[in-house]
Amino acid sequence: MDKEVGFVSQGKVTGADKSSAKELGVGLLGYAFMGKAHTNALKKIPYIYWPPVALPKLVSVCGSHKEGVREAALRYGYDHYTTDWRELVADPEIDVFDNVGPNNLHAEPCIAAARAGKHVLCEKPLARSAQEAKEMWDAVRAAEVKHMCGFSYRFVPAVRLAKEMLDAGELGEIYHFRASYQQEWIMDANFPQVWRLNKKTSGTGALGDLGAHIIDLARFLVGEPDKISGTTTTF
Repeated sequence: MDKEVGFVSQGKVTGADKSSAKELGVGLLGYAFMGKAHTNALKKIPYIYWPPVALPKLVSVCGSHKEGVREAALRYGYDHYTTDWRELVADPEIDVFDNVGPNNLHAEPCIAAARAGKHVLCEKPLARSAQEAKEMWDAVRAAEVKHMCGFSYRFVPAVRLAKEMLDAGELGEIYHFRASYQQEWIMDANFPQVWRLNKKTSGTGALGDLGAHIIDLARFLVGEPDKISGTTTTF
């Protein structure tokens, strides 16, 4: 029974609640900047989507540095931590494999996760080569799991508006797409040597790390290209 408290009617909350949403266990590979960003997004699902279709359960986080990943598990709220991604793949509590690791740890872990029946979310660039990407695609298709590459700029409000206008025909027929990506944070001479600057680890250089966003937005907004021609230089 409701109870009048001043000008506020106080009563029991009824209706849709989180208890009716399916719980999905998440295993996260990578705990640094993008690991923090993905975890933050997972925790905000019931704030953004209501009622939520599913609720994430933070089961385990994986990283190469034991102390760092242990601290991340404590800070972010994961139940477990590990330094071996294979433990995420083998964990029956994990339904979703979220890969935010370096590029050289995209293909093999994601393929193994798909074969283990886990849904796969992988950060961009998807792989270090077309061959790796094809193998990943074949694995998720064969396993019939949900899969996605994390191109975050698709969800920028301005991009969503452009997409709506294009789909509605408000901009007419599109003949040309031009874009540039400006980023200067690695230009600092004192910037630390991170994995993105290691060819063996990153595999793709600026084209994969930054250009992948532009290529994806072109496909997302104006469709697939008929022909491709390009020139790249590594300095």
